[in-house]
Amino acid sequence: MYTQEITRKHRAAFVLLLDRSTSMQQMVRFGQMIASKSEVVAYTANALITELLDRCRRADGIRNYYDIAVIGYCGERVESLLPGEGFISIKELSSRIPDITSIAFESEMEDGSHIITHHRQHRWIEPLAEGTTPMYEALHKARVLVEEWCEQEANQDSFPPIVINITDGEPTDCNDNDLLDICTMIKRTATADGNTLLINIHICSDSHLNSVIFPMQEEITHASQKARLLADCSSIMPSALDNAIHELKGLGAMPPYIGMGYNATVVELLSMINIGSRSLTQLE
Repeated sequence: MYTQEITRKHRAAFVLLLDRSTSMQQMVRFGQMIASKSEVVAYTANALITELLDRCRRADGIRNYYDIAVIGYCGERVESLLPGEGFISIKELSSRIPDITSIAFESEMEDGSHIITHHRQHRWIEPLAEGTTPMYEALHKARVLVEEWCEQEANQDSFPPIVINITDGEPTDCNDNDLLDICTMIKRTATADGNTLLINIHICSDSHLNSVIFPMQEEITHASQKARLLADCSSIMPSALDNAIHELKGLGAMPPYIGMGYNATVVELLSMINIGSRSLTQLE
């Protein structure tokens, strides 16, 4: 299980769900930079899309290894943030690369002074922070996408889809049981190589709060009710990623690990995204 090589015949699917509600206006530290959560999440999503494209570049052009979907949710809107309404193939996406944009961030120097730094990036996703948090509807859309993808004959033997949900709050369109039900339905979708992997990442702006990332079961036992719910909503990570997660967590970490982060800092968010996408690097 979770061993299928990713080829043009056996593509992999990647779904990114981005909370774009009002609370994403909160400012966070991003290394030396200071930015809103919405800006950081958009920057991270754009960097990930660029990285996936770069992994597919060969001398003969772009090889069609991935299908990608990015879904934003806020207020009354749950919408695709890439061209089309669902998955877009990496080859099609490569023909629609946006121009490089210069993005200004405020940075704090060692002496406490602040300067504006500029970073250049292909910007598929623009930051947004408004309205409520229709997370259930976004997860439902993800379930439909991965279920249909897994049922396609061309994908039935492929590495299973990976869904990463990034949020800083609680859903405003469902209760805890509804949230658990929809996440369970996502995790039940499968290819012959395994069930869909669902990673839920709750980010926060307070670096002093205790964070839980890729927890072991014993770490969840005495966690808050919300952290335990998030763990129940998330997948057990495949053993192929155990070493990478062990390096992140450090001494004493023992698998199995749960694919969730709670009160994660921006640095931890980036680390979790990196590990989650490692599942998609085994290319033939």
